[in-house]
Amino acid sequence: MTGVQTCALPIWYMMTQMKERAVELIERIPDEKMFYVINILQNLEEMSSNRPADKKQAMEALQNVLKFSGRLPEDFDADKELQEAREEKYGNIG
Repeated sequence: MTGVQTCALPIWYMMTQMKERAVELIERIPDEKMFYVINILQNLEEMSSNRPADKKQAMEALQNVLKFSGRLPEDFDADKELQEAREEKYGNIG
């Protein structure tokens, strides 16, 4: 066994245990709730995809966000803006 194989063994074992735990949890979920589990798993699968088109789209989105860097006034207070937006939307319920 090589050093790489020895190093990977504990990781593989830990991942196997995690998958077994996930299966145990899924088995305890009532059948009428399985729709939600499947939906969550499908979303996770989509989020973890390694498609080049997704990476390209994500990079383009990041570049678009970076274009706005430095465009806010010096005295911009993000916390104040957030608080005002919350009060406008929800009123002062606190």
